[in-house]
Amino acid sequence: MHVTMHQFVLADSGFGALSSGLGVNALAFLSQLVSFGIVFFILRIYAFPVIIRLLNERETRIREGIENAEKAKLDLANANKQAEQLLIKARQDAQATIERAEKTAQQESARIIEDAHTRAQQIGEQQSARIQQEASRARNELSRLVVDLSINAAGQVIERSVDSKDNRRLVQEFVTASSDSRRQ
Repeated sequence: MHVTMHQFVLADSGFGALSSGLGVNALAFLSQLVSFGIVFFILRIYAFPVIIRLLNERETRIREGIENAEKAKLDLANANKQAEQLLIKARQDAQATIERAEKTAQQESARIIEDAHTRAQQIGEQQSARIQQEASRARNELSRLVVDLSINAAGQVIERSVDSKDNRRLVQEFVTASSDSRRQ
């Protein structure tokens, strides 16, 4: 086997032994490590602040969104509570309105019944007055007829020559009939 000096030097050092045993090229590894350090440094100066700022802004927006959602949830709960209270009040107002309407209807019904009773009483009184007038008129007519009959009867008595006993009896009957008819 032919060993070169360069391989010998690497084999002699501890790093070379590690690199040859693992199959890692030390020079490439170091150059990649330096390149990574440079890229990391550039990213840290220019990219990381922008990325961190964007992440912070996004976190703030998410936090605000969550806070707004919680606030909206509370507002919705309050709105539901107010709506429920309004519904309860509306039901109470409706019930009160119904009760007032029923009371007004009862009062109006009582008033109408009272008016009907008053009107019926007035009509009854008017009818009673008419009946009394008609009865009075009938009595007057009857009295007139009695007087006419009396006059006719007296005329007939005079035409007949009746003795004084018959005259007295006829007058007595006339007076009795006349006073009976006036009492009725």
